[in-house]
Amino acid sequence: MNRELVVEPSPHVTGRMTKDLLMKYTFVALCILAAVSYLSWGITSIVLSAISVLVAVALDYLLSLVMKEKGPLNTMSAAVFGLIVALSYTLGIPSPLYVEVLPLTAPMAYVYAAITAAVGMILLKKGQGLLGRKYVNPAATAKLLVFLPFLHEFFLIEEHTLMFPSLTTPITFSGEFSFAVFLQSCFANAPFTAGASPNDVLWTLGVLKLHGWVGGASSIAVIIVGIALILFSRGYIKWRITLAYLVTTALFAFGLSYVYGGDPLLRVAYHLFIGSSIFLAFFMATDPATTPLTGLGQIIFAIGVGVLAIAFQTWGHFLGGAILALIIMNLTVPLLDRVGIHKPFGRR
Repeated sequence: MNRELVVEPSPHVTGRMTKDLLMKYTFVALCILAAVSYLSWGITSIVLSAISVLVAVALDYLLSLVMKEKGPLNTMSAAVFGLIVALSYTLGIPSPLYVEVLPLTAPMAYVYAAITAAVGMILLKKGQGLLGRKYVNPAATAKLLVFLPFLHEFFLIEEHTLMFPSLTTPITFSGEFSFAVFLQSCFANAPFTAGASPNDVLWTLGVLKLHGWVGGASSIAVIIVGIALILFSRGYIKWRITLAYLVTTALFAFGLSYVYGGDPLLRVAYHLFIGSSIFLAFFMATDPATTPLTGLGQIIFAIGVGVLAIAFQTWGHFLGGAILALIIMNLTVPLLDRVGIHKPFGRR
């Protein structure tokens, strides 16, 4: 009896999705978020995005000429990287009491965005490529390196003690200088002594912010665009990371509300919907090159990012907790890639 063995190419060869198409979808999604940011910062955020993309694409082209096969041209990937740099940039002066000591407004914001894109492309996109794999998220690491001289002003909450209430105390909606008042003064640019109702705070965190990450200007826009990208990409986006990160963050923050008291909704909303957290969950923590391959590894990775981010923000007084948590967990990926791998049948 003759039996024919039919052999087909691997799914990634014949499938509709390709890396270039995935980058195009991602670029469109990021462009939508850049357009939404216009509502908060006007033309500044659009110019910032354009500059970052142009710097990244131009350097990708120049480096491809120098590096040849060691650093091939990848225009769409470079454009996505440039947009992520721009959308993870912080714009806006949070209140009339805040004195600008950082490049939070134009034109210096343009300069620092361009520097971040350049550092990321040269050292962390092309440079890491020479090592055989990318170990850390290029955009997150580039931002940390460029703003290292501003560490005491930009990341540490202890430098904002006049404005930033401690997360190790009850955080509530009530009180003249409550945490809700801080959130409104920081993200809505409301007067620091004004009252802030729960609806005001939740609207600001969820719908529109006037200070913070460009890509996180509207949390609801990030969620809608992020879910749409996952659906259009049909499983090529590592959605387990996003879901596990959001669940971990919500549960951890909810638990802390019982340790320190206060309003659980306010604490959970803050940790979930600050611009760095929600944008990172959908568009940075899922970076294909610096995250685990296996499903179980992705879940462990996301839990680690969520736990470390809240720990840094709560006990480490570190405003950049999410970025630092992402970079630390990136370094564990070679180990996490061994978790959840199916063992082959047969003998050794």
